[in-house]
Amino acid sequence: MLQATDSLPEAASKAWWPRPGTRLGATFFVRQAFPWLDRYFGDQPLASTLSPGIEGVVSWGGRIPAKTAMAVAGMRRLPHWHLEDGFLRSVGLGKDGGAPVSIIADDKALPVDAGRASRLELLIAAAASSDEEITGKRIRERMVRHKLSKYNNLPHRQPVIEPSHRRRILLVDQVFGDVSVERALGSRRSFDRMLNDALASGAQCVVRTHPDVMAGYRKGYITERAAGTTGVVLLADKVSVASILDVVDEVWTVSSQVGFDALMRDIPVRCYAVPFYAGWGLTEDRGGVAAKPALARRASARPSVDQLTVAALGLYPRYRNPANWEPIDVFAAIDLLIAELGQAGRQ
Repeated sequence: MLQATDSLPEAASKAWWPRPGTRLGATFFVRQAFPWLDRYFGDQPLASTLSPGIEGVVSWGGRIPAKTAMAVAGMRRLPHWHLEDGFLRSVGLGKDGGAPVSIIADDKALPVDAGRASRLELLIAAAASSDEEITGKRIRERMVRHKLSKYNNLPHRQPVIEPSHRRRILLVDQVFGDVSVERALGSRRSFDRMLNDALASGAQCVVRTHPDVMAGYRKGYITERAAGTTGVVLLADKVSVASILDVVDEVWTVSSQVGFDALMRDIPVRCYAVPFYAGWGLTEDRGGVAAKPALARRASARPSVDQLTVAALGLYPRYRNPANWEPIDVFAAIDLLIAELGQAGRQ
């Protein structure tokens, strides 16, 4: 449980967030899809992006509704914030309707955007010379100890993988069209190159499909090809990320958060694009020509894994208890999810 030494100030230092009481506009899609969203901004209902008197605009993700909101903010000369789930979200999937314990608001870019520096990127660079490493270590150790990730709906049990004496590489598939792939300067070719390199390595190749693919919501990039390739293990078992990471030697990914989960567990990670945790000297970066400017931009800072963790999980998101919407910090959010998992018999 939470110890007195394990605490972070909730949001007072998040100067880039909208001020409490700011009248914000959002698209109809956002207002309908996320009825709990205004709880993160002082309970004032979100208005239309076209409403008179709004003081800023928020958008969710990077698809057409978000681009529309950004365009309206630009035309009206209003400040704009990119919103997304935090990296520690909930027990269930967002598509299942559960409210998150955290969201992010970024005044510069989406956290997956490697084409320009997001607020997260700036926080990670600053963390490299900060004294928050001990706090990051506590966050990381608690996440690992309790086998937590962004979503925590799958059980902890050993996946069914053919035994092998070879090095075992986990290749992480993602949902086709995932905004984070393009924004992280990846493409379908990035996945093909990742799989080709893995097949040529002589290692045992294990391909893990995304939870949304497993749940039948979406298609993947390489799942179909992997299923028809001799020597590739297609891991469709409904088991937790932690359970899979327990039995692999390396993780190769394009832009999945599983790479961050692996770094927190001291597992080597290779990236075929530039997710938020790449380019800091913690990963082997194979992003190609398109990735060079982003990697060069990040090369001036060399945070430890603990400093990366405190930026991504401690300083960047805002946390709320969905039961009463009271502000909490990352440690209390971890405890909430641990308690919920305990009630569901998954811990």
